Amino acid sequence: MTAQKKIRRKPRYDRLLIAGVLLIVCILLISGCVKKLKSGRNTGESENTIENITITNETANAENYPKISVETSRVYSGNMILVNKAFPCRIDAEAVKNGMSSEIQFVTIKSILDTKNGAKPYTASDWEVGLDRSAALAMDSWFEKFSQETGIHDLRMIGGYKPESTDPDFQTGRTLTIGIFPETGSSYAYRPEGEYAWLSEHAAEYGFILRYPEDKDEYFDEEITERRTATFRYVGIAAASYITTRKICLEEFLQEIRQYSVSNMLVVKNGSDSFGMYYVPADLHNETTSFAIPSNQSSYEISGNNADGFIVTIYE
Repeated sequence: MTAQKKIRRKPRYDRLLIAGVLLIVCILLISGCVKKLKSGRNTGESENTIENITITNETANAENYPKISVETSRVYSGNMILVNKAFPCRIDAEAVKNGMSSEIQFVTIKSILDTKNGAKPYTASDWEVGLDRSAALAMDSWFEKFSQETGIHDLRMIGGYKPESTDPDFQTGRTLTIGIFPETGSSYAYRPEGEYAWLSEHAAEYGFILRYPEDKDEYFDEEITERRTATFRYVGIAAASYITTRKICLEEFLQEIRQYSVSNMLVVKNGSDSFGMYYVPADLHNETTSFAIPSNQSSYEISGNNADGFIVTIYE
């Protein structure tokens, strides 16, 4: 018999290479999915973050929109009033103290903390520190989420509504100062560093803005120098999203919003949420001011600017 030569097959390195690449891709895909699922479980949030916000404008024929009337004096109250030397706060502090104010429904932070069981996610400096109810509840959600995300419980609200404050913005009931009070070490005013940066990064999602950004000094009174990284102002989610995305301050926003009307609204979209905002000049010569509201909208808020007009926010 003729001996047959044994054929030796050359290894197919190209097939091995392809198989290896496919394996790596599969591993990366699985790892990414797992990471995303874990993230979803940890945060409990949708993808409606500040990075997803889009800003546009929306034109409409407003001739047939229904009209509403508000007291012109409301121009001096609301989440977006600008209070400084030029525009002093006109909110009646005595009425706030007696619980008779329509501008500020004052609540202490301690009263909110007393409703929580177990370890407190944050603390307040004393029994008297507090805010207007809308700002206080938004702050509570903001601080509690930070505690859940980081496991840190040493935030403390050290400044809130103060009718005699040298910084008049604290007279609005919507401005607060954050302190860090660790169990070991010295306390200090909040700075957006390390894990604490989460607070600044997510402030707008809860309606807060940094009140005195470092690069906007020309808009502020000269004595605004301390605790600038720790002082936040509640303006509502729509305005806060716009201000934060545009990297402007409250003063700039109140100028920019003047170019928008009910027939040409500023629209801020964040995922499935959409807000429309526009400016209405106050009729300062009459007790009431009348203006149009989109006919298909039943949910809206009105804030004065503390000078000469209103900002209307439509929830779509």
